[in-house]
Amino acid sequence: MLLLTADQQCEVLSRLDKAADAHTSVQIHKAGIEYTSLMISFLLHIKTAITVLLKLKESFGEEWFPITIGYQIVRPIFEIDVNAHYITKDPRNRALKYIRFGTVLNWNEMDTCRKYLTSNNKEWQESMRLVWENKWKKRESEIEKKYEGLKNDYQKPNKKGRISRWSGKSLQQMAIEVDHKEAYDVFYSELSSFTHADVRLADRFLKSKQQERFWSARANEYDYGNVFMHANTYFTCFLELFSKEFSCLSNEEIQKCWEI
Repeated sequence: MLLLTADQQCEVLSRLDKAADAHTSVQIHKAGIEYTSLMISFLLHIKTAITVLLKLKESFGEEWFPITIGYQIVRPIFEIDVNAHYITKDPRNRALKYIRFGTVLNWNEMDTCRKYLTSNNKEWQESMRLVWENKWKKRESEIEKKYEGLKNDYQKPNKKGRISRWSGKSLQQMAIEVDHKEAYDVFYSELSSFTHADVRLADRFLKSKQQERFWSARANEYDYGNVFMHANTYFTCFLELFSKEFSCLSNEEIQKCWEI
């Protein structure tokens, strides 16, 4: 990892984004259309996240850059990178399993709604009735049929009766299997603070002045650069994997983006 200033990290991210522009359309991978479309979807999601980060930089500048939003945008990039590396170890089967898990997620959400149709809280009961009528009622039979047909392909339900992980493993377990353990242990907990809203989220807005604490939305230089450093690191890792799978950029071309 290079020691770069915040502005240099932004420049690297912009270069990586431009380098990836030509590779959102590729030949179908030998593992199949599902794997191909999934990897392209991952790439497009990351590029969208990067576009938002760079737009926030342009709109707010360094001093007022919304750090908490930046960290929340970067966190899924790491999760995508880990999932992509894990899927690539068995691309045909794992891509299908990842994609089909959407049915499980739909069933979980539908079943929760169905459960609270008889909630003791009348307001929740009415809210769930509206959701049921408008979202799930017409699809119930279809979702139930699909769910019954594939639920045995996944890990047994947890204590709440839900299948909660497409791979049957936690993100940490997948990270270890794809040699991302250090990144998970060192960086991921910090990124998660801004998703789970622990005290470090609030701490980014608390400043000291003459022995007093006051609220401010001003970013500090470390956090501002850190957002882009995380984005650069995970995007580079994913882009190297994507390029290897689809014969796009060479590692040398990707690393040139870091030559500041």
